[in-house]
Amino acid sequence: MQSNSKVILDPSSAWRAIASEIEQKIKSRELCPGDKLPTEQQLARKYMVNRHTVRRALSHLGSRGLLESTQGRGSFVRRPSVELRIQRRTRFSDTMRSLNATFTHHTLALDVRPADSRAAEILQIKVGAPIVFLERLSIVNEQPVGIGRHRFSFERLPYFADMYRSRQSVTTTLRDSGIPDYVRAWTKVYAQMPTAAECDLLHMPKHVPLLVTQSLNHDGLGQPLEYGDARTAADRAELCIEPEPTPQIAEVLGAPSAR
Repeated sequence: MQSNSKVILDPSSAWRAIASEIEQKIKSRELCPGDKLPTEQQLARKYMVNRHTVRRALSHLGSRGLLESTQGRGSFVRRPSVELRIQRRTRFSDTMRSLNATFTHHTLALDVRPADSRAAEILQIKVGAPIVFLERLSIVNEQPVGIGRHRFSFERLPYFADMYRSRQSVTTTLRDSGIPDYVRAWTKVYAQMPTAAECDLLHMPKHVPLLVTQSLNHDGLGQPLEYGDARTAADRAELCIEPEPTPQIAEVLGAPSAR
């Protein structure tokens, strides 16, 4: 929306015409998710109306979920939010398929490095012991959504990096490494401000916080397998935390359950 040409509108319906034109630019992707609109003053000059009329048009688009406005920062094209499920068997690919979303991962880093104190404590290995480190950018419906980091004991999975390069799937790589199943032991959720590099990767403004989930996955024997974290722009993620299924009373007591 870079044009400076002025448009003269009928005052009685000006706000509707402004809203309609901006909406059309969003639908045609001339304005993309995350793009900042011109200021109210610039829009008022373009359409030759007062700022109250512009504000009414932007408010209308905001109420329809097309724009989001922050005082002092302006109005932006709203990014669609993605539902991220946290459950006993949390699988990003399964969640995306259930939402009929297109997705892919772009590998940012895949190497072996010394474990820091946090990774060592969680994976129950020595500080400085080698770990496999995988960092990926997740892209959903052609929009960057999150940065995921995965850490595994190198001693336990010495061929993980080579296998992952050909499979491009953590779950498949673990399965082919002799680990058919893994479950979530715990998840910690908190917010923090993004770095400049994270803003670049996620195409997000620096004032929007990141939603960070740290987690530990156990193997089928209850041993630490994977220490990970995922970073998502807070304005485009919805966390759905699903409780553990409650066992039937008959099952708790050891009696056969009705079917």
